[in-house]
Amino acid sequence: MIQAPIGTAILFLFLSVNAQVNSGQIRNLTVKLPLSSLAGDIYAESMGVGIGIEKMLKPRFSFAQEIGYIFHINNTSMLSEDVESLNGLKFTTEIRKYLNRKEIPESGFFASMELKNILTRSVQESWTTENTKVENDITRYRGLLTANLGVLFYWDQYKKSRITLELLAGGGLGFINAGSSVDTEYLGIQSDYNSAKGFYPWLNFDLKIGYILK
Repeated sequence: MIQAPIGTAILFLFLSVNAQVNSGQIRNLTVKLPLSSLAGDIYAESMGVGIGIEKMLKPRFSFAQEIGYIFHINNTSMLSEDVESLNGLKFTTEIRKYLNRKEIPESGFFASMELKNILTRSVQESWTTENTKVENDITRYRGLLTANLGVLFYWDQYKKSRITLELLAGGGLGFINAGSSVDTEYLGIQSDYNSAKGFYPWLNFDLKIGYILK
């Protein structure tokens, strides 16, 4: 069950107004734009927007929470299913350890564990075995647990800039549970999109642009 990080959103709004950066101190709080959110749900015609925040727990360790909104667009790809409408939420929770002891503030290479929770509801026009067109309401939950390696850069060699850039890649295990409002036994065309259940391997990639709040 997905729980929206309301406290994280409130914390971000407060700090974004009040926080100031002291370039001589260790990086403590960073707001991020994960570019992977733009892909939305890659299994349906969609895009998304997302925002996150990373908090240093102690030197070399951090906790991050991201939230994203997924919406429908008319843009079919090799992986996507045609849908009439779609809305969804995506939550990404990360625990990270920076590997270079000499980087102050923390940057350079890191290892992390990520848990993604993605919930979407969509409407798809389907044909039944009786050759009748129906609107099928589809609810999909995907959970993704990955181990990752990455690197974080500051945009100037003296690490005084507020802007950061990070690359991340890894792999792990995904879980899917899709349910349809129309009994799949009566659908003339069935697919993993409207009836999949079970585990599958998953590759994880992301590019994130950050801004140091303090």
